[in-house]
Amino acid sequence: MLNFTLTGFADEASQSLDGQIAALKRNGMSYFEPRGIDGKNIADFTVEDAKALKEKLDSEGIKISSLGSPFGKIEITDDFEPHFEKFKNTVEVAKILGAEFIRMFSFFFTKGESFDEYRDEVLRRVKAMADYAYENGVRCCLENEKGIYGDNAERNLEVLRYCKGRLYAVLDPANYIQCGVDPLKAYEMVEGYVKYLHVKDALFENGEVVPAGCGDGHVAEIIRRFARNGGQKFLSLEPHLRVFEGLENLEADNDTRRSIEKKEKYVYATGDEAFDAAVSALRTILDGMEKGKIRLGIIGCGNMGSSHLNYCKEGCVPDLELVAVADLKPERRAFALEKMPGIQVFETGSDLIQSGTVDAVIVAVPHYLHPVYAKEALEAGIHVMIEKPAGVYTKQVREMNEVAAKSDKTFAIMFNQRTNPCYIKLREMLQSGAFGAIKRVNWLITDWYRTQAYYDSGDWRATWSGEGGGVLLNQCPHQLDLWQWLCGMPNKVRAFCHEGKWHNIEVEDDVTIYAEYPNGATGVFITSTADLPGANRLEITLEKGGIICEDGKLRVTEYDISEREFCRTAEGGFSRPEAKHYTITPDPEPWAQHVQVLYQFARNILDGTPLVGGGEEGINGLTISNCAHLSSWLGKPVELPIDEDLYCEMLQDKIKNSKFVKVTKEQVQDDMSSTFGTAKK
Repeated sequence: MLNFTLTGFADEASQSLDGQIAALKRNGMSYFEPRGIDGKNIADFTVEDAKALKEKLDSEGIKISSLGSPFGKIEITDDFEPHFEKFKNTVEVAKILGAEFIRMFSFFFTKGESFDEYRDEVLRRVKAMADYAYENGVRCCLENEKGIYGDNAERNLEVLRYCKGRLYAVLDPANYIQCGVDPLKAYEMVEGYVKYLHVKDALFENGEVVPAGCGDGHVAEIIRRFARNGGQKFLSLEPHLRVFEGLENLEADNDTRRSIEKKEKYVYATGDEAFDAAVSALRTILDGMEKGKIRLGIIGCGNMGSSHLNYCKEGCVPDLELVAVADLKPERRAFALEKMPGIQVFETGSDLIQSGTVDAVIVAVPHYLHPVYAKEALEAGIHVMIEKPAGVYTKQVREMNEVAAKSDKTFAIMFNQRTNPCYIKLREMLQSGAFGAIKRVNWLITDWYRTQAYYDSGDWRATWSGEGGGVLLNQCPHQLDLWQWLCGMPNKVRAFCHEGKWHNIEVEDDVTIYAEYPNGATGVFITSTADLPGANRLEITLEKGGIICEDGKLRVTEYDISEREFCRTAEGGFSRPEAKHYTITPDPEPWAQHVQVLYQFARNILDGTPLVGGGEEGINGLTISNCAHLSSWLGKPVELPIDEDLYCEMLQDKIKNSKFVKVTKEQVQDDMSSTFGTAKK
């Protein structure tokens, strides 16, 4: 289901409050964005005005999404202080009206002022307003506009970054078109800051504003991408459609009327008619998104399956429609029905796959069953997304990959950490070649703290027969995948996997892996579920510098010369080359990482958009995991490719000879957001 809230500038329908309320109700809208009411701008409202407006709106069942204020729409050379004092009053008005957001701008440059000369003053002014609003519980949203500093995405992004999380963005596609900017590319740049959209379209040819979907604004695609945001998602209509006041008087002269309509295709007789046309155009876009959806089934409605169910319920992936779930446990099937009444429920994944009700499935069951259901679904002609890890042992996963290779269906894996901006940027830097070859990798990833209650929460968890391993198979598949995604595959592994060292479990909860690479580089990977406070610190040493990834930032040291060359040519025994030191802080993620993976999964099915991670890639990180287990069991290094038969034999011995008695206290956690290890931890 789609989950958008429609709001808008109802003053384009009528100047009077009663007329605006009538326009909203006529179009089934219960929110609006006040700008002008009864001839008075919202920025001129007093506290008493706000209280009276709130009382009226409450009685009519109307709420406010944002204040459509004009703040920041003065010349950069105008006196800012009176403007700022007026803004402070509007913050109080927003609080009285229950408005979370205030729309604002970044100052006019229409008198030919230099952007460079006044850049610092723009940043100072915008930050002053954003800080004041933030400290008073209101959020400012910066709108792009022609004639102002933020007339393009680059300068808007500069201002947003400068305000360090205290300023959001509202994107207006038509305004970007009128500045010669592609709105979709602009949206991609500022996406992490966008809190709501202005739905307004225009033509590049002449800048004319037209109903949404009738211009060059990529409105439908921007809305589809905006859907990935969690929580309430406002689509704010700002029609700006042309009204020809005499049009209604031309009914008798049909030839003249048709001539005007042909010349001016999007011209309306009244503001009400224009507003209704804008709403209708938006609803046409949304109705189009509801059609042709991919029918999705979720196999396994435990912790991760429940999270995916919630994403579908919130409409975060508009191309997917959840129609069915399967779970062996009746309480989980009941949970799914309670969350989304009307979906079909099945006891087993096979029942769901063979039902003919779905086009695609997410496989979110215990690890051993990932390849089982993936193969069955692919052979049934169904697209597949498997949760991590790809399986427990590479031999089984290799068989799954062979089935996928023969299928024409999309096969993906939930490697959501590949969407983390830090890792994306880090991979880009490594692959650029600017830093030379990797020499050493150290990854300390110990912020996986788990209590005994966690391990007792599922009958399959932390057992050789149910999960096939511990921290390497449950918590670390993402990091093992990222390790090879960033640095390539090692050729030799020596590992120490301590089983049940810190918890009453039979699998590993404390691991140290030493790896060697074909080019002579080495790596160390340390992980545990028992460290407090724990850390997530990835260090990569290269020939021409080093990069540390931690706390959502990349701390970079860069040399102009290769260390190997400097070592050979430097005259001093303690010499060091000159270095540049800088920090890269990627822009925030606008959506949950899992949503991005699902979004690209759906788009790959529909139009071939690249996947975040192909399902066949899951074997790489699992190979490292299997090598670590095998090395620890054998007490010696293991070379790649791994002896798959030996690994399977020793794993079966672990299962057969297990004397562990599992104590289970079942629970389902449908909000898993706090459990995902990221570069921010």
